[in-house]
Amino acid sequence: MLRQRWQWPLAPEPTVARRFERPASTWGPGHRGVDLSATSGQPVLAVAAGRVVHVGVIAGRGTVSVLHAGGVRTTYEPLTPRVHRGQVVRAGQVIGLVDGSAASHCAGCLHLGALRGRVYLDPLALLRPGHVVLLPLGTG
Repeated sequence: MLRQRWQWPLAPEPTVARRFERPASTWGPGHRGVDLSATSGQPVLAVAAGRVVHVGVIAGRGTVSVLHAGGVRTTYEPLTPRVHRGQVVRAGQVIGLVDGSAASHCAGCLHLGALRGRVYLDPLALLRPGHVVLLPLGTG
């Protein structure tokens, strides 16, 4: 599992407009990421260092995907890209601008998705990792 803590893709830290809902099956309903409140033209930042593996338009929305250490791929939409495929980016680097004019399932937001292989992950778990608490072994 990825141990690196991600940073928020928007500054200041955004409000979560819609949370991740894991689909019950590969093609089942769900919400494969989180929607973060944003404004049109707001800079979108890479959550962690990585390599840009996709820049393009999907379903009328500009998208960027970045592959990070540990094999996690993040996807950001809708945005106007400011990077190119193959480019290495650092955490916090501007990768695009929120495109408020794009048709999206959520007006005024940035959708952030995370995927390892074919498994969708909850991006909030990597943005807000829980604290590890060590408990004593049983006495006996």
